[in-house]
Amino acid sequence: MAQRGKLSAAELSSQLDEVAKQAETARANIELVEKQYTLREETSEEAARLQRFSDGEIQYLLNDYATAAVLFYDLVANKDFQHHPKYADALFYLSGSLYQQKNYLGARLYLRQLLALNGARYREALARYLEIAGRLNEFSGIDDYITQARGLSGGTLPPELAYVYAKWLFRRGDLSLEERVSRATAVFTQLAQDPNGPLHLQARYFLGVGAVRLKNWDEALSHFGQVTAGAPRDERDRAVIDLAQLSLGRVYFETARYDEAIDRYAQVSRESDSFPDALYEQAWSFVRKGELEKARNATEVLLLVAEDSVLAPEALILQGTLLQKLGKYDEALNTYNQVINSYAPVHDEIDALLRISDDPVQYFDELLARNEKSLDVTRLLPPAALKWASTRDEVNDAVEITSALDLSRKGIEESRAIADRILKSLEERGVESFPILQEGYTRADAVDTQLTRAEANLTRIEEGLVSGRLSADQHAQLKQLKEGQAALKARIDTLPTTDAQVRARKERMQATIDALEKQAFQLGIQAQSQSAQLTAIRKYVDDTKKQRPRAPDDEKAFLERVSLEHAAIEAMQSELDELRIQLLAERNNADKAVGGEGQLKADYAKLLESERLLLASARGGLSADATDALRRADGMRAELHALRERVTRSKDIVRTRVAQKATRLREQVLAEQQLLESYRGETGDVTGHTRNLVGRIAFDSFKRVRQSFYDLVLKADVGVVDVSFQRKQDKTTSIQSLSAKKDRDLKQLDDEFREVLQDVE
Repeated sequence: MAQRGKLSAAELSSQLDEVAKQAETARANIELVEKQYTLREETSEEAARLQRFSDGEIQYLLNDYATAAVLFYDLVANKDFQHHPKYADALFYLSGSLYQQKNYLGARLYLRQLLALNGARYREALARYLEIAGRLNEFSGIDDYITQARGLSGGTLPPELAYVYAKWLFRRGDLSLEERVSRATAVFTQLAQDPNGPLHLQARYFLGVGAVRLKNWDEALSHFGQVTAGAPRDERDRAVIDLAQLSLGRVYFETARYDEAIDRYAQVSRESDSFPDALYEQAWSFVRKGELEKARNATEVLLLVAEDSVLAPEALILQGTLLQKLGKYDEALNTYNQVINSYAPVHDEIDALLRISDDPVQYFDELLARNEKSLDVTRLLPPAALKWASTRDEVNDAVEITSALDLSRKGIEESRAIADRILKSLEERGVESFPILQEGYTRADAVDTQLTRAEANLTRIEEGLVSGRLSADQHAQLKQLKEGQAALKARIDTLPTTDAQVRARKERMQATIDALEKQAFQLGIQAQSQSAQLTAIRKYVDDTKKQRPRAPDDEKAFLERVSLEHAAIEAMQSELDELRIQLLAERNNADKAVGGEGQLKADYAKLLESERLLLASARGGLSADATDALRRADGMRAELHALRERVTRSKDIVRTRVAQKATRLREQVLAEQQLLESYRGETGDVTGHTRNLVGRIAFDSFKRVRQSFYDLVLKADVGVVDVSFQRKQDKTTSIQSLSAKKDRDLKQLDDEFREVLQDVE
């Protein structure tokens, strides 16, 4: 800064104008902070709940059912929201989200609450409730709901609801077959009588199915025939027509009308899922007619279009039988051997899997318990057997149970960790726990930095005006103050003063965090890979125990080493998880370093104030221009002081709001923690019982899959024996035929030469 004698009026005015611009910028920025953050009314609890409802609805429409369920669960659990008009919609979306995640028990719970409201969503809720009741075989109270629905619709159920109700009646296991079909038929008949109804064909099809259940073949043919004669309006109707064609073929087959059956099977669309079944059953219709070559052609088509179907090996066996009957023994043997070579090794592999342990159920349970992640038990099967296992509802249910429990445990642990992080953040970080308020605080702090720099510039100007009037002692004091300011000023000059600078600095910090997160993620993958390898080693040792010579000491030492390595990896994984949690917290807290340094600025402001007081003591005897400039500087300093008061007030408002939000949030988190502890205990109890159940289901299902392959191989082996026996029979018959012919020829020769022989004698 130049001395007074060297300052021109223009230079003096220019420097003061720059400070005025800084003050104007600070004023605009603090006004923005006040408008957007501090003087703006906070969102009311009701508005926040409505926003949460809107967010949940969006997530539901985007098929993110897990997120939607969390949002709507929070809403329906809120007592204040239970009186809101959108409460019924929240129950509907929550139950729908749980249903889509196959949490039928949870969905049923909230559907009951929705049905109890008896509102606009009643019919939709009842349709979903009926479907879940059918899945769970829970039928109590359904008729009361239906009666109520009839009352809401003037005595007649809407077609969609009536259709679901009739299907539910059809599946009821607590009624006799006759009563079940009778009650469902009464509802389906009403739907089928309207040719323009949305579910006309579907209802007519179920009428045919009901007639089949009661073995009323002529009635079934009539219903299915009306379905196939209908005009499809969409893909759903076309699928129903294909099912009706297949059902007609089956009824004709049952009644020994094979020509009609063959004709109906041929009309099933090639794009239909029922096409392989139609081909297989058509082949058997040809067999019943004795048209073996046509039956063989049908099996060949089936093997071409559905070679991966579970019907394929059955079709091969049938084809071998047909080739045998056609006398093509070599081709028949090749076909049977194809089945044997394809499925005998699979049977042996499954058999070995089931014989690994003396207690296979315990073996499967240990596999499930040993895996950190949920184990899909079907993965233990050979690839060729997967489609057989996938057709077993028990295995699918077992896998779903295991996955659901695994997700529940994981969700509870993650929720506990989140609750702990929230409480820790509220305790240690304050404003940084609330991103929006944190942003407002950061912007206010940036204005504070602007004001500090503006005050520093005013002090420099005042120094330039009065430094020539200072005594030697005052110059020494000024020098000492300057030295104290230098280090602080260097750091303050790095602080952001604009939104762009705030964002840039935050991005640099987050880029550093991203790099660390990437390294932590890669290490986590390596740890998981090593853990999986150790689990595989342990499983291999268990599986091959009976195949190795006994060396208990060596094996025990080896397994102990494996266990120690596994424990070390788990410890490292825990450390990595903790590190990633800390990195996440620092990412969310990046603004803290950007908007902090409050103590730094306070110390710097004290030194500036000391310098200003020192300079003020030397104002006497200045020129008029200098006095006017100092007067203008004092006015600017007062303006800066007023702006700083606004900044301080804005920060205080943010802190107050943070305290209020923190108190409410802490109470909610503590309440949720108590619930989580109870859920954790319940989940642990269920898991302990379910693991044994899943092991039993897996073992029983694997036995059935093994039996399926055993039956396939047995049929093929029998076919090979039959071919060999048939060949022997053919050879025997041929030999007998030749022997008889020889006897006849010899007799004829004897008859022809008898007279000649008599003459010789």
